[in-house]
Amino acid sequence: MQPEYDVIVVGAGIIGSSTAYQAAKAGRSVLLLEQFSLNNNLNSSHGGSRIFRFAHEEPVYMPLAKDALNSWRQLEKESNTELLRQCGLLWAGSHELVQKRASNMKRNGVECSVLRGKKINEKFRHVNFGEEWSALFDPNGGVLFADKCVLAAQKMAHKYGAEIHDHEKVLRIDSDEIVHVYTDKSHYTSRKIIVTVGPWLEKVLPNLGISARAQLMGVNYYKIKSNHDLFKTEKGSPMLLIGDHIDPPVYSLPDVDIPGHVKAGVHMGVFIDPDGDRSQPAWMETIPSKYFSIYTPDLDTTKPVKRTSCMYTVSEDEYFIIDKSPKHPHIFVAGGFSGYGFKFGPVVGEIMKKMAFGEPITYDLSQFKIDRQIKNKSKI
Repeated sequence: MQPEYDVIVVGAGIIGSSTAYQAAKAGRSVLLLEQFSLNNNLNSSHGGSRIFRFAHEEPVYMPLAKDALNSWRQLEKESNTELLRQCGLLWAGSHELVQKRASNMKRNGVECSVLRGKKINEKFRHVNFGEEWSALFDPNGGVLFADKCVLAAQKMAHKYGAEIHDHEKVLRIDSDEIVHVYTDKSHYTSRKIIVTVGPWLEKVLPNLGISARAQLMGVNYYKIKSNHDLFKTEKGSPMLLIGDHIDPPVYSLPDVDIPGHVKAGVHMGVFIDPDGDRSQPAWMETIPSKYFSIYTPDLDTTKPVKRTSCMYTVSEDEYFIIDKSPKHPHIFVAGGFSGYGFKFGPVVGEIMKKMAFGEPITYDLSQFKIDRQIKNKSKI
């Protein structure tokens, strides 16, 4: 039997849309399936913004980040859309760990600088850190316009010939000599299948062999009450991560999603059924309100003007899952991105295309294998 497609991609978030884009661009026949609408707010990729950064504690992410920057710029060029604004990233923490992050970046030939105590506040006048704090400044960091990124990848996938079906849920995947995909509307066949369904990974592939659980994350929007210009990306206001001295860490993005407001949250969630209740516990508001009232006093943190949520897909050790199924040679998986995968979208799409069709891959992906030995957790 001759398969209808070279590859079927399941899930049209940033990873799936990027995979479809890269495969179609390479001349492959592609079907991209999405259970909801293409612009839904139920997955892990929706919303106005995500953080882009080179700064990571784990060296494995550095080459991916460097190539992701080039990939985003290429997608911008092809789609004629601004997707990434590099206004920098400021990561505040302990002296020891900030130096460790800076050393990791410098070993990989990535520009950064370190500030300490009041020097942080002098350079970035909207923050308020004491002498016990250091901060890493990553000038390559910035904001990704998330909804525009997903749309651009889908637009270019379609332009290069991919078929895209939304409101079509995958019910079953069978794999022998070819792949059979059964949906609530039809039946399709392909040579390969790439599963990028985010929080639904364990439901689509229940016997995958590694845990990848859905986690609810809360997002708050705080009004800027003074010094508005200090929070504008076009004037160099950076993404902000605050950790080490506080637990759990918190983050904020400047005036991007809602004019006159900052987006902020805590890097901690609760495990949920992705098809179930998404009520947020109170601490998803109180923790960021507490810390941003101290460290960014120009925000009105008495009560957020808006609260939303998104979902992470968290692997057991919080490293990515990027691999071929050990049980099915035609099934490939990209998931478990644990809250920091969006920025790598186009480069992961390129990896998945190459992996599915046996092309050489230059990255060390051993930490992302399905059958890896679970040891220590990855760090943000």
